[in-house]
Amino acid sequence: MTVRRFALLAVVVAVTALGCSTAKNVIGVPTAGDPSVTIKSAETRWLLIKNPRFGDVPSEPEYVWVEEDKTPITFGTVVFGKGSIIAPPEIVARYGAPPGGGKISARQNMPTQTPTTAATPAPVQAAPGPTARGAGPAPAPTNGKAAEGPKRGFVVYVDTTRIVIDLTSADGIRAGTLVSLRRDAIPLVHPVTGEVLGELDEEVGTARVTEMRERFSVADVQTVAPGARIQIKDRVVPK
Repeated sequence: MTVRRFALLAVVVAVTALGCSTAKNVIGVPTAGDPSVTIKSAETRWLLIKNPRFGDVPSEPEYVWVEEDKTPITFGTVVFGKGSIIAPPEIVARYGAPPGGGKISARQNMPTQTPTTAATPAPVQAAPGPTARGAGPAPAPTNGKAAEGPKRGFVVYVDTTRIVIDLTSADGIRAGTLVSLRRDAIPLVHPVTGEVLGELDEEVGTARVTEMRERFSVADVQTVAPGARIQIKDRVVPK
């Protein structure tokens, strides 16, 4: 009996050494081609969820961005499911894009259709010729790129009649500059890639810069839209 067991063991070892994957699977020996780690997509998708620490810690926001596969387990998720803490689209619109402009998870249930707009005809390239009197030449692109739009910032403090913004002289702001205070209303998400394309925003007020500091500027509120209220994190765009 001992001789038979020794012979059987020798056969199994020989077959395993020759690379028979079936025999290796039977005795539990991993093959060389088996991955040592679970392959995971490198593309991170984000979810805006209710912050479990909101209310317990005064400095914590009500909603936070998390990776979709790292949704925390709370009493609410155990009872009602993880979908119960996912922020609705109108909340996402107020919190802006995920960290680093990442892609939003399909579980966020964001709108995937952009508003229908009339097609804008492409500008007709005029033939070279003399320019009209008093008209200067059109600004040429820099290094093959179109000129950048105005620098955008954020409202970081709101007082009764004045606000503080994070734009400075380095951003082209000067004392007397009139800025538009805008709020993201509808985020536009690509229906296929899930990438945030931008937002349809609305103006909630205007302000004029009165003081310049090293890292911020102070502005007096000029106008406020009916029924609106200027808030921290409203976007600032020079007019």
